[in-house]
Amino acid sequence: MDTSQQFCSNCSKPLPAVGYFCGGCLSQFKCKECGALLEKDYVGCINCGTPKSEQAKTAAQQNTNTFRLHETVNDRIIEATFSDAVGKDLSNILRDAYLSKKGMPSVNLLGNGSSSGDINQLDENINSVQEAEVINGVANDSPQNSTSTAPSEKNQQFQTLKAVAIKNLPSSEAEWIVVYAFYASNFGQDTFTREDIVNRYKESGRYDKSTRKNLTMYMNRAVQGGYINPLTDEFSILGAGIDKAKEIIGRTSSATPRQRTTSKGKKDNNTDEDKNVTPKRASNGGKGLKRLTNIDFEPSGKESLESFLARYSPKSDQERNLLFVFYLQETLGITEITFNHIYTCYDVLDLRVSENLPQTVRNTASRTGWIEIKSAGIRTTIIGNNQIKAWNKKIAK
Repeated sequence: MDTSQQFCSNCSKPLPAVGYFCGGCLSQFKCKECGALLEKDYVGCINCGTPKSEQAKTAAQQNTNTFRLHETVNDRIIEATFSDAVGKDLSNILRDAYLSKKGMPSVNLLGNGSSSGDINQLDENINSVQEAEVINGVANDSPQNSTSTAPSEKNQQFQTLKAVAIKNLPSSEAEWIVVYAFYASNFGQDTFTREDIVNRYKESGRYDKSTRKNLTMYMNRAVQGGYINPLTDEFSILGAGIDKAKEIIGRTSSATPRQRTTSKGKKDNNTDEDKNVTPKRASNGGKGLKRLTNIDFEPSGKESLESFLARYSPKSDQERNLLFVFYLQETLGITEITFNHIYTCYDVLDLRVSENLPQTVRNTASRTGWIEIKSAGIRTTIIGNNQIKAWNKKIAK
């Protein structure tokens, strides 16, 4: 049979005199069993009933293109697969519409159960389109050849970190770490590093000198709270952290502005220290206590308060009171320790403070004998020093 005058029904190129497949698109044009020409769009030969080769089926699949629509705010992606001709034409239409910013009727690309989709109308919200491209064949005809990937549909409900910062939803730096960990872990699916947290700080516009200096402390608080888990070189966010992050992001009102503190215990608006306060019962429980702002809790060449307390992992306020007095006395060399000093230790580490801290300190002195309260200040006793030594032996084992 002379096929020199025959043309491929798929790509319109001349068919070869020998062989079974078109050299232009690899579509099968001749039956491999009886040699009869195959009809377009038929699954096999009408003469002998032999199906088309699987190779032709694979070739047809290679001539398809994927259309991707990426919208704003919700970061929704819609994808559909088309032939070369349909995909290229659709890409040109969307490109022109995007550039002209003209409104158009809505489009249902994927349809309801249809594999090819319903391409009868286009989206009237073309102004919201950020990316519209045809990939796998005609990417150059797209309005943008973006290589960025949008979040999966599972994560569309979460707003950007910038939006979280603008609304000021977290109420503390520990809560910010939980939120950053949630985003850095791809919403709980991956591990993350310290550098990933830094990048999230920058993304939300909150990275500053205080953050650089106190990031370890902030992350330790999230670890102690059971929200993130330190691994060898990375971190993972725990189930409680995921739930906490979602609760923070879902808040409808901003948190009360909170002054961020440095490792030296300085607030953004410094206040003078009350140097002459002597240990006495504060009015209204512990509400009369003041945070002292001139104490360096990360002294050069010495152990920081945070590191010191972490070594002992105290389980009660009595143990913490002893450790705070010992640190202030032995490491910082403070001779006249007041209730305000102890309160400052609690506050700078963002620990829960007793409603009547002075009474809690008095209870530590009377019930354990670890510390003593005199007019000259609060100090550790021999019993308290021995208790520290006993803990040190346990740590050394």
